[in-house]
Amino acid sequence: MKQVKNIKGVNMFPTLKDIADRVGVHPSTVSRVLRGKETLPVTEEMRQRILAVAKELNYQPNHLARAFRLKKTQTVGLIIPDISNPFFSGIARSIEIASYQADYNLVVCNTDEEQVKEIQMVNMLLNRGVDGLIIAPVQDCYQHIQKLCERNFPLVLIDRYFKDIETNAVISDNEEAAFNAVSFLARAGHHRIGFISGRKNIYTIIARLIGYKKAINKHHLDDDPSLVSENGFTLDSGYKSTLQILSTRYPPTALLISGNLISVGALKAIFEKKLSIPDDISIVGFTDFICSEYWVTPMSTITHPLPEMGEQAFNLLLRHMQSDKPLPYSKIVVKTKFTIRESIKTFYPV
Repeated sequence: MKQVKNIKGVNMFPTLKDIADRVGVHPSTVSRVLRGKETLPVTEEMRQRILAVAKELNYQPNHLARAFRLKKTQTVGLIIPDISNPFFSGIARSIEIASYQADYNLVVCNTDEEQVKEIQMVNMLLNRGVDGLIIAPVQDCYQHIQKLCERNFPLVLIDRYFKDIETNAVISDNEEAAFNAVSFLARAGHHRIGFISGRKNIYTIIARLIGYKKAINKHHLDDDPSLVSENGFTLDSGYKSTLQILSTRYPPTALLISGNLISVGALKAIFEKKLSIPDDISIVGFTDFICSEYWVTPMSTITHPLPEMGEQAFNLLLRHMQSDKPLPYSKIVVKTKFTIRESIKTFYPV
C-alpha cells in the first residue's frame, strides 16, 4: 500500500524511528523521552529537539502497543438506559468531557431499559478490555454488578444504585428534592397533588416517592393512591399516566412529574383535556432541560447538576483505575436546585 504523505512530504503516520532518524538517536531514547521515563542521561537540548520533531511530525503514540505493555486500554465504558433522554445525554456529554481531559476514550452503550441488554453490554465492554465502567443500571437485578465488585473491577453507578450491595455511586438528593417541591405546592394552597413517577423499581423513583409521601403526611394533604401513577419513562407513558390521573373523580390541582420525556407526554395529555397551566393544573418537573423555560408557560423544575454528576463519577472512577490496591467505596450525593417558574398557581403567598 502506498504511504500517504501530507503537503510537506512528511509521513502521515510517523513512527518512533522517523523521529529518531531526524534527531540522530536510537528509537528507544525517543520512546523514553516521550513517556517522560528517561532512564539514561539525556540533555535538555536533546529532549527539546525530540519533543519539537514529534510535534512537527504530528506523532501519535501506538495505543495498542501501549495497552499490551501496560495492560490498560485508556478506555472507559458508559452504559445508560436511553441516550435520547436529555438527562442521560447530558450525563454522557459531561463524562465524555472529563474522560477526554484525562486522555481516556469513552464508549457509550444504550440499554433501552432492558436488563438482558445491559448484561450483554457489560460483557462486551469487558471483552474489549475497558479499564472501568460507569453504569446507570436498569435495576431489574444486580448479580452482574455484584460480580464486578467482587473482582474489584473499577466501577461507578450513576443516578441509580442498589442499597443491597456496596459500590461506588454518584446520585442526587431525590428524596429531599421531591419533599421540598411537594411542600412548596402545599404552602401554595394545593391539597390534591399527583405524582407521575416512572418505573417503580428504580432507586430514583423509590426515593422520590418517599419524599412525596413524607410531604403529603407532614402537610396533611390528600393521601390518595389514585394520584400516583407508576409507569415507564417514555413520552407515551407520561401521556397515558397523566390522562389516567386527570380522569379520576377528584383530579389533582398540581402534578409532580418524574422525567423530561414524561413531562412532554404529560403536557400533551393536559392540553388534550383542554386544561390551562397553571390556572387548572400546576406542574413541577424532574428534571430541567433546554425547553423548560421556553414553553408557553415556563415549567417549574427540579434541576440536576449534570456536569457535576458526570465529572464526579469519572473522577471517582479514575481514582480507582489508577490505584494499585482496592480503595474504599464512596457514595457521592449532589444537590438539586428547585427553579420556580410560571407553571405553579399560588392560592396563598409562599
